[in-house]
Amino acid sequence: MAAIPGVMWRSHMFCLAALGQEIGGIERNGMMTLKRAGVPEIPYRADIDGLRAIAVLAVIGFHANPALIPGGFVGVDIFFVISGFLISSLIRSGLKDGSFSFIEFYGRRIRRLFPALIVVLLATWSVGWFILPPSEYAALGRHTLAGAAFAANVLSYSEVGYFDMPATTKPLLHLWSLGVEEQFYIVFPALLLLLWRYRAVRSSLVLIGIVSFALNIGLVRNHTSFSFYLPLTRFWEFIAGGLLACSHSHGRTFGLPIPSALSALPWRNFSVAAGTLLILAGVSFASEESFPGWWALLPVLGAFFIIGAGPKAWLNRAMLANPKLVFVGLISYPLYLWHWPILVFARTIIRNDHGNEYLRTTAIIAVGLTFVLAWLTYRFIERPVRARRPVYAARRITAALSASLAVVALFGLAIVQIGGLAIRYPKEVQALLTPLTVGADYSPADESKNSAGPLLLIYGDSHAGHLLAGLRLLQNERTFRLSLAGWGWGCAPVEDIKSDDEEKCRKLAAGNEKLFAQLKPDIVVIGGAWGQYKHVERISETLRAFQRIGIRRIIVIGTVPAWPQPPQMMLYKAYRADPLHRIPERLFGFDTQTLMVDRRLRKITSSLGVNYISAYDTLCNENGCLVRLGNTASDIVQVDLTHFSAAGSWFFVGHVANQIFD
Repeated sequence: MAAIPGVMWRSHMFCLAALGQEIGGIERNGMMTLKRAGVPEIPYRADIDGLRAIAVLAVIGFHANPALIPGGFVGVDIFFVISGFLISSLIRSGLKDGSFSFIEFYGRRIRRLFPALIVVLLATWSVGWFILPPSEYAALGRHTLAGAAFAANVLSYSEVGYFDMPATTKPLLHLWSLGVEEQFYIVFPALLLLLWRYRAVRSSLVLIGIVSFALNIGLVRNHTSFSFYLPLTRFWEFIAGGLLACSHSHGRTFGLPIPSALSALPWRNFSVAAGTLLILAGVSFASEESFPGWWALLPVLGAFFIIGAGPKAWLNRAMLANPKLVFVGLISYPLYLWHWPILVFARTIIRNDHGNEYLRTTAIIAVGLTFVLAWLTYRFIERPVRARRPVYAARRITAALSASLAVVALFGLAIVQIGGLAIRYPKEVQALLTPLTVGADYSPADESKNSAGPLLLIYGDSHAGHLLAGLRLLQNERTFRLSLAGWGWGCAPVEDIKSDDEEKCRKLAAGNEKLFAQLKPDIVVIGGAWGQYKHVERISETLRAFQRIGIRRIIVIGTVPAWPQPPQMMLYKAYRADPLHRIPERLFGFDTQTLMVDRRLRKITSSLGVNYISAYDTLCNENGCLVRLGNTASDIVQVDLTHFSAAGSWFFVGHVANQIFD
């Protein structure tokens, strides 16, 4: 998935950063109570661990097989409610008996979250050394740094865009929600302390929750990434759990003013049943393209009703408190930390060696390994670190964990600064493997060259934009003016437009037509990633529109070769497979389906008398398609799977310049 919305792999990942009800305690009337010197008591509820298990299993199921559990990503919202309930219960208990301490609170969070996180970050970093190319390893370094700083959500939001790497290449993408949760932990304790002093806890939380929810609804349509990743539009989910904690302290069942008559057991059972149905509806029907939005109400209200019913409700007692579910809930934090990196790495290895074969078997094995590693992490790392010990010993462990995570963050920074550690590869290919970014090597526009000559307008998506670098260089040899117009994200004239976007795309199309009529370009060059569009034949409508306004010369540029992996890594594999260790200039292995699109476009343009330039005719011959022009990364023709580098753009434009102008 390149962005949110879209194929939302990366969009629906969360870190089940369980607050974790600590093991051990004092048994009272069948309820486990936590007690440590200077630490407030909160009752242990096995049903909440069971609910945590449902949440993590839903998300793992979604990531392993989205067709099986299409809305499993709503587990994040379930867990945010759980976190809000537990954190508020803990803080309120401490405020009531005067034992609350910020130092102790954050120390417990560090001892709870850091151990497993450090292990998973180091393991991911180590495995990535062997299987990730420099560009992806550099990205892993950025995500390691952001994950260790609890700012992965901010990084993920900043990366959203057309050129973002697919979610399935980001082993640490799931840490975004750990960032949201920790940002809530930073703000909420101080806020609750302030509201406690002014005796305005519940009313203020309701108001803050309403504002956060309203922001979520207002922004989700046009700013989905903001609503998904950033905390302002997520805090209402934590606050829903916080309201439950407030009501429990007053003996009520819910965080809303429900009459005491409804606290009887039958109504509690009804509450759990309603909550279960809401969660099932969310798992089955929630739309990933407009999430969170209104859809988030299903899992949030579902968790609210289940937790609010209390541990004596029949479904909570008989199902959620089942020892097997409770066990999964206890290991849910390491379970989630491990599952996404393992899935990403396993699929990467299999895809590299076998294409898309065995992906289902790979997912099953990856999930099984996840459970084994999660239990080992819980048994031999989490529990020993969180075992009871004197205050001074606990604080020493807290300091050691903080220092260790800082070192891991420095590892991530070093990976980024060294450019993905291309030194892992033989010297002969190191220069070719330096990470590249689309557009990073393009020269800036020189407006002095746009003052004379015919006007050439580039129109299309990013596959029109990647011609810009070559055309700018061509201005050194030919006199012409240059302009670029995109057809807008999601508004391509060769694909179906969703009903929600119809009005936006209609306005954009009308604006473009008005612009073209005003500019009256002499030459229009149309480029697109044609292979991704289902209705390529609709380009004929656009071509006729240009002809109607009197454009005398129209050129359609065909699809460039589409590679299954970055060409840099394909060159490395070819080098490794060659007994003489030669680095080829041309490769086979591109997606041959794009050749069919190439033929269709040639036929469509020919019928309308429009010029067509095949990228394959320029880049490919019987020996394969051109991949490199020299011995360094800047000489790679295509930066990613399809887009030209500056060198590739100039090579292509230079070879077709006469066809464009003459």
